[in-house]
Amino acid sequence: MLSFVSSLGWLLIVIPLVVAVIGIVIFLRGLGHVATGQGGRGVPRVVVGAPLGVIGLALGLLGVNTQTYERLTYEAPVAMVSVKAADPSQQLFDVTVKRMDANFPAQVCRIQGDDWEMTARVQKWKPWANMLGLDATYTLDQLNNRYSDAARANGRMITSCDLKGPPPAVDAWVPKSWVFWIMDHAYVEDRHFGSGAYMPLADGAVYKVIMTQSGLNAEPVNDAARRAKL
Repeated sequence: MLSFVSSLGWLLIVIPLVVAVIGIVIFLRGLGHVATGQGGRGVPRVVVGAPLGVIGLALGLLGVNTQTYERLTYEAPVAMVSVKAADPSQQLFDVTVKRMDANFPAQVCRIQGDDWEMTARVQKWKPWANMLGLDATYTLDQLNNRYSDAARANGRMITSCDLKGPPPAVDAWVPKSWVFWIMDHAYVEDRHFGSGAYMPLADGAVYKVIMTQSGLNAEPVNDAARRAKL
């Protein structure tokens, strides 16, 4: 039921507010009739208009809350990450990254360590821009290895794979300085930052990486991934 209501989007806000405005107009006209001594015409309008306005406003506020929750908890699939042990004695794993946000071929990266980490460059927008439908944008950066113990990680080799895809066609004819200038003066940009999500390297584990309004997140998909502990 909630998903059905949320999918109505702005209709949940606009329609109740229109009803509220109609109710308020009827109510005010009724008061005008009562003030001029036309109680027979004014009282019914007051009785109908007042609850209509209150109910419309209440439903409009409910619609705003629903839309706000839906937009600020937005999630989009980014990639599926599959892990296969290559040499357990050396903590070597083959990690396959299958993009879900674009038609790129799957990439296989051999990394060593306790966890894999996916990083991205994220553009976060103002909350009001999220409300209007502008979702956080991102560019995947790298898939890296990491160790759960910092002391053990010192001196170990960092292995990584480049996840950057080809630049958008618009980059070929629109200078980035223009894009930055537009964003700076449109007052929709919140911040630009690096984001990362990491999960354990476990043989047979499958994970899904998602993008939220605040950055990357990752979640286990199968039992092998759920059994693995950070």
